Amino acid sequence: MDTLRALELVHRVCQVCNLWPWRLAAPPDTEGLLLRRSRWLELYGWTVLTVASGFTAYGLFQESSGQKQQQQEQEEEEGAETTITSIGHTVDFIQLVGMRVAHLAALLEALWQRQAQREFFVELDEIDRQLSKALRVDVAAGRLLMRRQTTRWAVWILWGYVVSQSLILGAKLLAPGHRFPIYWIYYLLPLLVCGLRYFQIFTAVQIVRQRLDVILVALQHLQLQQKSPGLEPVPEEQAELEQVAMDRLVAVRLVYQRVWALVALLNRCYGISMLMQVGNDFLAITSNCYWMFLNFRQSAASPFDILQIVASAVWSAPHLGNVLVLSLLCDRTAQCATRLALCLHQVNVDLGNECHNALITQFSLQLLHQRLHFSAAGFFNVDCTLLYTIVGATTTYLIILIQFHMSESTMGSRSTGE
Repeated sequence: MDTLRALELVHRVCQVCNLWPWRLAAPPDTEGLLLRRSRWLELYGWTVLTVASGFTAYGLFQESSGQKQQQQEQEEEEGAETTITSIGHTVDFIQLVGMRVAHLAALLEALWQRQAQREFFVELDEIDRQLSKALRVDVAAGRLLMRRQTTRWAVWILWGYVVSQSLILGAKLLAPGHRFPIYWIYYLLPLLVCGLRYFQIFTAVQIVRQRLDVILVALQHLQLQQKSPGLEPVPEEQAELEQVAMDRLVAVRLVYQRVWALVALLNRCYGISMLMQVGNDFLAITSNCYWMFLNFRQSAASPFDILQIVASAVWSAPHLGNVLVLSLLCDRTAQCATRLALCLHQVNVDLGNECHNALITQFSLQLLHQRLHFSAAGFFNVDCTLLYTIVGATTTYLIILIQFHMSESTMGSRSTGE
């Protein structure tokens, strides 16, 4: 498969991170790559998943007991100021657990849905074959463009992670009595793996988007009612041209049906990951907004306080960027089906020809019933409405956390005064 050749570097990195359990084999008679089962990669994946699960379970008990001990020590030293840090550390603990759970879900889904991953690229190869044979599309040029876009996306995303994490680490290291590097190390590895999982999803959605764009261009240049450029049209040539146009429209229908099936396979491959990743991003955004509130409340307009506020904002930037890019990519890809329906009814047809009308009607019904949508394991659709949902939910839970903080602060000041 030539698409696997274009994404070979991505798959190699995913193999190291346990997100791709297939071995890429190069047959001697073709230039593409084939997917072969690798028991070593599967064993490696299950081993890392078991170790990560044990480490997460151990971290739950250790962090909970350590948090209680730290809270008791702070109560003896600081009194009422404990409420500011205790709720914040609890929110941080939930955020860390959410990241680890999202990491485990990505590893488990990569192993569980490995057959669906293989079917995705098999179906993609069939779509490219039909595009090249029936619609005369240069698929090789599209793969070269995809490789360039993938490389550019990878560089930008990696650069964003490096800059954000470097700023966060530098800001937290300036804090007095910090324990942040340990927390950051525990958080960084799952963060990078989840970021790579996001990149897999972005690449798969972009693959679907490119095929839909090809179908859209083919449909825009399609005319069922051919007009001869001469003064007197030749009936035989006109009938032949109309038959070729009808064959191309039938090919477009078949390709769209395969693309719809390809989206269903994509939802199977990455549905749980999208659900857990978006949920974890929501926790991270809410947690960092709450820490920004705490820093603003305690801020003395010093450079150190401003740096802590900036660090909290930068920390949430990768999570917000992932949700934003995922929502926009999925929404624009799903809108391609709507554009196909609009272009279909702009095709020049002979209204008196029953074959033309029947073909247009059948394709319209197909576009109506086989709508493209990207689903997070069936819980919700991933589109631009997801952004409004996250903003509303973040605002709601942030208000709840602030109310808890204010009530705990009031109770602490009363107990201290007594």
